[in-house]
This record gives sequence, structure tokens and C-alpha cells, in this order.
Amino acid sequence: MRHFSRFRRKGFNEAVASISQLLAPLGLPRSCVRVLAALYASEAPLSGRELAEVTGYSKSAISAAVRMLERDCLVYRLKRGRESAYVPSVGIADLVLEAQAKLVERVRSRIRSLKTRVNSTLSSKLHLLDRELEILLTKLRGEAREGG
Repeated sequence: MRHFSRFRRKGFNEAVASISQLLAPLGLPRSCVRVLAALYASEAPLSGRELAEVTGYSKSAISAAVRMLERDCLVYRLKRGRESAYVPSVGIADLVLEAQAKLVERVRSRIRSLKTRVNSTLSSKLHLLDRELEILLTKLRGEAREGG
């Protein structure tokens, strides 16, 4: 098992926290986001035991998170002797774009909900904002399809 020195682990944990914030809008459970972030921050594939060590989650929580991530085609399982190791199957740039697109979709949904409850002047401004967000969403989705 790879052991993380105190200094390296601090930097690794900071990277995991930052990546987790970027991926949070995907709507995945927190454990899945943290596992994905650890895999992106790692220089090499990580086993379930290593993921438990660096994330602080139990082995059973890691197992459940990895199963969900595999089901969603977000990680690959690699055989490493008698145990498995995991790597992300999607580039981080594409996943961050998808996370941002999901965030924009939620904002647009909230704006549409607000438009029905405000006066006409504010409603027309919200409509313009919704249109701008639609354009942004189209650009985000286009960039994701083009590979960043």
C-alpha cells in the first residue's frame, strides 16, 4: 500500500477538497464525489484500501461508492494482483464541464419557477437571464462534446 507522508498528504487532501467542490454539482453522493476526486488527485490507480485511507471512509462505503461510479461509467476497475485498483474513466475537464452544466440547469429551473411569481417587469428580466443561461448551457454542452 502506498503511504502518504504528512506533507504530501496535506497537499493531496487539499487537492481532493478542491476537486470535490468542482464535482459537487454533479449530484452524486458525497462519498462518490470524494472517491472520484481522490482518483483524479492521485498519480496512480488506487485500491479500495488506499481510497479508504485517503478519504477517511470505511471500506464498505468505498465499495458502495465505487460500484455506483462503475455503474455510471465514471471509473474503471483494474486488476492489481489479488485486489482491484481504480482510475477515472472520464477526463476531469469533461466532468467539470458537466458539473457546471448541471449547476446552470438548476439555476434556470429556479428562474423559471420565480418568473411565475413576480411582476411583469421582473419577469421579463428573469426571462432575459434565462435566455443568457440557455446560451451558456449550450456552450458548456458543446465544449463537453468537443473534448474541452
